[in-house]
Amino acid sequence: MPLLALAGVAVVVATNAGEVGAALELISLRALAALAALHLLALTLRAAAWGLCLRAAGAPVPARDLHTTSGFRFLADTLVPTYAGAWVRIGLLKRLLAARSPTVGQMISADAVILLVEAVITVVLVVTVTATLGLEWWLPLVVAALAAAGAAFAWTMRRRFAHRPFVRTLDVLTHSRRLLPFAALLALVLAVQPLRFWIALQAVGFDPSAFEALLTFIVTSLYGGLPIGPGPASVGATASVFGAEGLGAAAAAGLVLAATAFVAASAYAAWAALALVLGGNGQPTDPVDPLRDLAAEPLENGREEVGGTQRTLG
Repeated sequence: MPLLALAGVAVVVATNAGEVGAALELISLRALAALAALHLLALTLRAAAWGLCLRAAGAPVPARDLHTTSGFRFLADTLVPTYAGAWVRIGLLKRLLAARSPTVGQMISADAVILLVEAVITVVLVVTVTATLGLEWWLPLVVAALAAAGAAFAWTMRRRFAHRPFVRTLDVLTHSRRLLPFAALLALVLAVQPLRFWIALQAVGFDPSAFEALLTFIVTSLYGGLPIGPGPASVGATASVFGAEGLGAAAAAGLVLAATAFVAASAYAAWAALALVLGGNGQPTDPVDPLRDLAAEPLENGREEVGGTQRTLG
């Protein structure tokens, strides 16, 4: 499927080469720098939000290790059209922190909590834009229904598995002291990304509205859930929303978004590599197989949380 997606992008670009080239020539260096910088900001904020989930679960990750491993995770996400990036970060944290690392279940559920809160914030954005622009009334209802379904599922999991450490990441939502900074970080992420789409679409000659930029970002996120890779997802979304106005220019915008995302992730990963080389954490590494750790989830590596700290059972 990834190869088919790349082949589809290649066909679109090849058959509209003249329009793609003309659109790319319109993009200024200032726009490219802004796109890369905004994406780097979004990646950093998302990593910080992930760390807040783990802290709420009683399994905090030192800031340096959090951003070091996140840099490699996001770079993997831009290269591999699957969820391999999540496993890259899990494996690196297990190696860096050994027994002090959060469990695999906690790290996976932290990603799920982020997706849930992003869905709720997206509902708010869609409702606001819909009310402002007078768009179809049913559109926010569809988005709200999806977010409500996710929230109901999370609530069910929290009640059914209350004794399991992996659901403690949901504790970030249970107190305003935790929820407010967590939601603020993700709100900034979701404000930055549509802004990137608006800049890229403007740069290639379109005149997108705020809703169109937001819609293109949402469509990209939906395509991003498929194993097709970030490049085809970006091109597919921009072509889906703006292809009727100019398929070549829309494809060019998608290519620029994907390329600047790669540049931002590479810069983040380069910083991560430098941090690993210059600043070992002084702790012995204990290579752990993430799959084996996941299988041992019921025991949570023999740890439980008591009074906000972790102790070893037995």
